[in-house]
Amino acid sequence: MIHRGEARMVLWVTVALLVAGCQGSGAQGVRPGDLVPADPDLFVAMDSVRILEAVRVLSHDSMEGRQTGTPGGERAQRYLLAAFRELGLQEPPDGHHQPFEFRNRRDTAQALQGANIVGFVPGREPGLGAIVLTAHFDHLGIRSPRPGTAAEALGDSIYNGADDNASGTAGILSLARYFLAHPPRHTMVFVALDAEEMGLAGAREFVAKGWPTEMVLNVNLDMISRSDSLLFAAGTYHYPHLRPVLAQVQARAPVVLRFGHDQPGVEGMADWTGSSDHRAFHQRGIPFIYFGVDDHEDYHRPTDEFERIDPAFFLNAVRTILAGVLALDAAL
Repeated sequence: MIHRGEARMVLWVTVALLVAGCQGSGAQGVRPGDLVPADPDLFVAMDSVRILEAVRVLSHDSMEGRQTGTPGGERAQRYLLAAFRELGLQEPPDGHHQPFEFRNRRDTAQALQGANIVGFVPGREPGLGAIVLTAHFDHLGIRSPRPGTAAEALGDSIYNGADDNASGTAGILSLARYFLAHPPRHTMVFVALDAEEMGLAGAREFVAKGWPTEMVLNVNLDMISRSDSLLFAAGTYHYPHLRPVLAQVQARAPVVLRFGHDQPGVEGMADWTGSSDHRAFHQRGIPFIYFGVDDHEDYHRPTDEFERIDPAFFLNAVRTILAGVLALDAAL
């Protein structure tokens, strides 16, 4: 985790955690109209309270695990819709709230209702096309814990999904706050996707709509808050022109940013090409970068709770992803 910028990184983490620790004394983080630093380090430190608070809210028991088609899932939709509107993200032709119907992949006779939440920041050079930033907000809901687990012993049946994927959803909210204050070259589209856990239904629906008409890149965030140091950027095997751009970020990242998990047949490294919402973009020939961490002991378990995320790693991951998106926006 430690690179040439060790002292700077330690100072940044200290500042971020001090800011987060001020929550009880009235610190609010970055708000619309605030003077927002252009430097990713300072921005994420300033925004740390809101980043962590979004994970806490989305993974709270009151969200009932955010399963698609349940009251908890609809509650998460309303929270995110209010957040997009508060931020001032522009509304796409089909609105911020985009409901869709799909069939359960395990029971095709069952029709389910989901909804994606969508907003955008116009680019300074709109002819360049759009970069689409995605994170799914749904999770597994309420169900019986696995036999013999700590969750079963505690009687915990709510799959809160703090890392999977309240963390990625909080990440795109933070990136939206940044780019609203510092307009990018490309149009930036922010999409909180539903029904990832039910076969990527929200991502497939979004891509099928064909808006925006020119999507030059998908950046997908899924599980970015739990690791000792390691964050993966998958996708450069399929789209090698993206690797040199991210290699510049890799050299100064406050986490260990590693390429991989995107090539079949690599011993000890699963291929994530089809494992999350970026798959729907890839199948349409749209390049993707997928930021995520390896599975951990609480993956798809009731114990994936807010108290178990690693705030220092998580905030540094957001900082790294923001630097990566800035580099891609400049280079493409």
